[in-house]
Amino acid sequence: MRLVVMAFGFVIAVGVGALFLLISAFFDPVTREAGLASVTAGLFAVLDEAFGEGDPGQAFATLGFVIWAVVVAVCCAPLAVAALVGEAAGARSIVWYSGVSGVLAGASPWIARASKGLERAHKVSEAEARLALLFFLTGALTGAIYWLIAAPARKEAAPAPASDGRGV
Repeated sequence: MRLVVMAFGFVIAVGVGALFLLISAFFDPVTREAGLASVTAGLFAVLDEAFGEGDPGQAFATLGFVIWAVVVAVCCAPLAVAALVGEAAGARSIVWYSGVSGVLAGASPWIARASKGLERAHKVSEAEARLALLFFLTGALTGAIYWLIAAPARKEAAPAPASDGRGV
């Protein structure tokens, strides 16, 4: 039963996190402009493939892969690490689930760059900082939702037996 609750909490948290990421990226002007430029370039690449000799399905598959990779890197992977370690350690705090998921999601661009050995792994621009903040908030939200649904309940001390008034 516990595994079902954890899986349900994980799926709901990732879904809400992905929606939050999409909506908040749309409302943040810097992220919206950067995202709009990327989507426009991707759309033109898809149209170029559709009217050229290439396979338009491949262009759509590539765009879908990019969206999938962002959702996995920001919503799924940080929450999975926080949930697995939290379950193994018996953590019951929202600070654990939300904090670890948020920090890992916010650091995901630098983790990806460092894993590829890029020289710019330690540098940050203003746009990257805003994107990292957006990723952090998304990760914190997914961790908090997971905690609300699936965090193990605190075990209370056994209640004292009720007295029936006879002193027994």
